[in-house]
Amino acid sequence: MVKKAHLIFAQIDHVSGEITGFAIGKIMELGANNVQLIPTITKKNRPGYIIIIDTNAKHEKEIAKFLVRELKISGYHRIGTNHIFHKITFIKKNLKININGKSRSVHCEIKLIGDKSRPLSVDIEHDFLVKIQKLLTNKSNSFISLSELRTSIESKLTGSKDEIIIER
Repeated sequence: MVKKAHLIFAQIDHVSGEITGFAIGKIMELGANNVQLIPTITKKNRPGYIIIIDTNAKHEKEIAKFLVRELKISGYHRIGTNHIFHKITFIKKNLKININGKSRSVHCEIKLIGDKSRPLSVDIEHDFLVKIQKLLTNKSNSFISLSELRTSIESKLTGSKDEIIIER
Protein backbone atom coordinates (compact mmCIF):
# COMPACT_ATOMS: atom_id res chain seq x y z
CA MET A 1 0.00 0.00 0.00
CA VAL A 2 1.16 3.54 -0.71
CA LYS A 3 0.30 6.94 0.74
CA LYS A 4 1.69 10.41 0.07
CA ALA A 5 3.79 11.95 2.84
CA HIS A 6 6.21 14.75 3.54
CA LEU A 7 9.53 14.51 5.32
CA ILE A 8 10.63 17.72 6.99
CA PHE A 9 14.36 18.06 7.67
CA ALA A 10 15.59 20.88 9.89
CA GLN A 11 18.71 21.76 11.86
CA ILE A 12 18.63 22.53 15.57
CA ASP A 13 21.83 23.92 17.08
CA HIS A 14 20.90 26.08 20.05
CA VAL A 15 18.30 24.23 22.10
CA SER A 16 18.69 22.04 25.18
CA GLY A 17 17.84 18.35 25.26
CA GLU A 18 14.88 19.04 27.55
CA ILE A 19 13.33 21.36 24.99
CA THR A 20 13.94 18.98 22.08
CA GLY A 21 12.32 16.18 24.10
CA PHE A 22 9.30 18.42 24.73
CA ALA A 23 9.27 19.36 21.03
CA ILE A 24 9.06 15.74 19.87
CA GLY A 25 5.89 15.21 21.90
CA LYS A 26 4.33 18.46 20.74
CA ILE A 27 5.14 17.78 17.07
CA MET A 28 3.46 14.37 17.40
CA GLU A 29 0.39 16.09 18.90
CA LEU A 30 0.32 18.44 15.92
CA GLY A 31 -0.07 15.50 13.53
CA ALA A 32 3.35 14.04 12.79
CA ASN A 33 3.44 10.32 12.10
CA ASN A 34 6.97 10.06 13.46
CA VAL A 35 9.77 12.34 14.68
CA GLN A 36 13.45 11.48 14.92
CA LEU A 37 16.47 13.40 16.14
CA ILE A 38 19.97 12.71 14.88
CA PRO A 39 22.79 14.21 16.98
CA THR A 40 25.27 16.29 14.99
CA ILE A 41 28.24 18.61 15.35
CA THR A 42 27.67 21.93 13.59
CA LYS A 43 30.14 23.94 11.51
CA LYS A 44 31.03 25.94 14.66
CA ASN A 45 31.72 22.70 16.58
CA ARG A 46 28.57 23.06 18.64
CA PRO A 47 26.36 20.08 19.38
CA GLY A 48 23.14 20.07 17.43
CA TYR A 49 20.47 17.88 15.91
CA ILE A 50 18.86 17.14 12.60
CA ILE A 51 15.15 16.68 13.16
CA ILE A 52 13.24 14.51 10.71
CA ILE A 53 9.46 14.81 10.78
CA ASP A 54 7.23 12.41 8.86
CA THR A 55 3.90 14.16 8.25
CA ASN A 56 1.41 15.05 5.53
CA ALA A 57 0.45 18.33 3.88
CA LYS A 58 -2.55 18.80 6.20
CA HIS A 59 -0.32 19.16 9.30
CA GLU A 60 2.76 20.82 7.83
CA LYS A 61 1.70 24.45 8.38
CA GLU A 62 1.05 24.00 12.14
CA ILE A 63 4.24 21.98 12.60
CA ALA A 64 6.25 24.64 10.73
CA LYS A 65 4.79 27.38 12.93
CA PHE A 66 5.77 25.40 16.04
CA LEU A 67 9.32 24.87 14.72
CA VAL A 68 9.76 28.65 14.43
CA ARG A 69 8.15 29.55 17.74
CA GLU A 70 9.62 26.87 19.99
CA LEU A 71 12.87 25.85 18.32
CA LYS A 72 13.72 29.12 16.49
CA ILE A 73 14.08 27.25 13.20
CA SER A 74 13.91 29.79 10.38
CA GLY A 75 13.60 27.30 7.54
CA TYR A 76 13.54 23.64 6.67
CA HIS A 77 13.74 21.18 3.80
CA ARG A 78 10.64 19.31 2.69
CA ILE A 79 10.84 16.16 0.65
CA GLY A 80 7.67 14.74 -0.88
CA THR A 81 7.67 10.97 -0.50
CA ASN A 82 5.55 7.90 -0.95
CA HIS A 83 5.23 5.87 2.23
CA ILE A 84 5.16 2.20 1.26
CA PHE A 85 3.65 -0.02 3.94
CA HIS A 86 2.08 -3.38 4.56
CA LYS A 87 -1.47 -3.98 5.70
CA ILE A 88 -1.82 -4.04 9.49
CA THR A 89 -4.57 -5.93 11.31
CA PHE A 90 -5.17 -5.98 15.05
CA ILE A 91 -6.62 -9.05 16.73
CA LYS A 92 -7.49 -9.59 20.38
CA LYS A 93 -6.57 -12.56 22.52
CA ASN A 94 -6.95 -13.18 26.22
CA LEU A 95 -3.63 -12.99 28.06
CA LYS A 96 -3.52 -15.01 31.26
CA ILE A 97 -0.45 -14.47 33.45
CA ASN A 98 0.26 -16.76 36.40
CA ILE A 99 2.95 -15.39 38.74
CA ASN A 100 3.70 -16.36 42.33
CA GLY A 101 0.42 -18.22 42.59
CA LYS A 102 -1.58 -15.19 41.45
CA SER A 103 -3.40 -15.09 38.16
CA ARG A 104 -4.30 -12.05 36.03
CA SER A 105 -6.23 -11.96 32.76
CA VAL A 106 -6.33 -9.04 30.32
CA HIS A 107 -7.23 -8.56 26.68
CA CYS A 108 -4.13 -8.42 24.54
CA GLU A 109 -4.11 -6.55 21.23
CA ILE A 110 -1.79 -8.16 18.71
CA LYS A 111 -0.56 -6.45 15.54
CA LEU A 112 -0.37 -8.62 12.42
CA ILE A 113 1.69 -7.20 9.57
CA GLY A 114 0.81 -8.46 6.09
CA ASP A 115 -1.91 -10.92 5.17
CA LYS A 116 -3.96 -11.90 8.23
CA SER A 117 -3.95 -15.60 7.31
CA ARG A 118 -0.14 -15.68 6.86
CA PRO A 119 1.34 -12.60 8.55
CA LEU A 120 4.87 -11.49 7.76
CA SER A 121 5.30 -10.38 11.36
CA VAL A 122 3.43 -10.47 14.65
CA ASP A 123 4.00 -7.75 17.24
CA ILE A 124 2.86 -6.55 20.65
CA GLU A 125 2.68 -2.76 21.06
CA HIS A 126 5.11 -1.17 23.52
CA ASP A 127 2.35 0.74 25.36
CA PHE A 128 0.54 -2.54 26.08
CA LEU A 129 3.72 -4.07 27.52
CA VAL A 130 4.20 -1.05 29.80
CA LYS A 131 0.60 -1.39 30.99
CA ILE A 132 1.05 -5.09 31.77
CA GLN A 133 4.36 -4.49 33.52
CA LYS A 134 2.71 -1.90 35.81
CA LEU A 135 -0.20 -4.22 36.50
CA LEU A 136 2.12 -7.08 37.46
CA THR A 137 4.29 -4.86 39.62
CA ASN A 138 1.31 -3.36 41.46
CA LYS A 139 -0.95 -6.41 41.78
CA SER A 140 1.45 -9.35 41.95
CA ASN A 141 4.46 -7.59 43.51
CA SER A 142 6.56 -9.07 40.71
CA PHE A 143 8.80 -7.33 38.19
CA ILE A 144 9.26 -8.60 34.63
CA SER A 145 11.36 -6.55 32.21
CA LEU A 146 9.64 -5.30 29.06
CA SER A 147 12.02 -7.39 26.97
CA GLU A 148 11.21 -10.60 28.88
CA LEU A 149 7.50 -9.82 28.80
CA ARG A 150 7.59 -9.25 25.01
CA THR A 151 9.50 -12.47 24.41
CA SER A 152 7.17 -14.49 26.68
CA ILE A 153 4.04 -13.24 24.91
CA GLU A 154 5.32 -13.25 21.33
CA SER A 155 6.71 -16.80 21.67
CA LYS A 156 3.12 -18.00 22.29
CA LEU A 157 1.50 -16.16 19.39
CA THR A 158 2.11 -18.76 16.70
CA GLY A 159 -0.81 -20.93 17.80
CA SER A 160 -4.41 -20.33 16.82
CA LYS A 161 -5.71 -20.37 20.39
CA ASP A 162 -7.61 -17.33 21.66
CA GLU A 163 -5.80 -17.46 25.01
CA ILE A 164 -2.11 -16.92 25.76
CA ILE A 165 -0.88 -18.30 29.08
CA ILE A 166 2.36 -17.07 30.66
CA GLU A 167 3.66 -18.73 33.82
CA ARG A 168 6.57 -17.72 35.99
